[in-house]
Amino acid sequence: MRGKYVAQNNIKLYGTNWCSDCKRSKKFLGEQRIHYEYINIEEDMDGQAYLQKVQNGGLSIPTIVFEDGSLLIEPSNAELASKLGLETKAKCEFYDLIIVGGGPTALTTAIYAARDGFDVLVIERSGLGGQAGITECLDNYPGFPEGVTGAEFAERIIEQAKRFGVELLSAQNVVRVGNDVDAH
Repeated sequence: MRGKYVAQNNIKLYGTNWCSDCKRSKKFLGEQRIHYEYINIEEDMDGQAYLQKVQNGGLSIPTIVFEDGSLLIEPSNAELASKLGLETKAKCEFYDLIIVGGGPTALTTAIYAARDGFDVLVIERSGLGGQAGITECLDNYPGFPEGVTGAEFAERIIEQAKRFGVELLSAQNVVRVGNDVDAH
């Protein structure tokens, strides 16, 4: 289901276990439920040779290679989000309701508000669906007597929110909340 975010499925992340930026990139891809292959260049000499070839002798990590052959070297989360096609910019200047956080409770609130005619924006720092989205199995959630994978649950609630016109942003931090009285 992660394919709703990214057209390609064959993503390779080249790095090392000690590299903090590699860990950040792995965490980001995991939160977005994007499958990837991890190649530790300290253990995989073919992987190391490939990096040296595409970087003209360099070994900058993390390097992320996409199915279309393009690559990002030492990308920020914002650069990764852009490459993956994640919505990161609000389409409107004003909303009736802005929800900070994109877990199941926030998305449910957004669905109900949008059904009632409100213009709703949800802003999530990591992956939409929250912790539930990266949980292996949810077996105690109402309506799923046999359980459901966290990824499937998250994709279903995201799809429903979109159906009601909720605008969803992921990989975005909220740095300030304020009230612009001139906007009313």
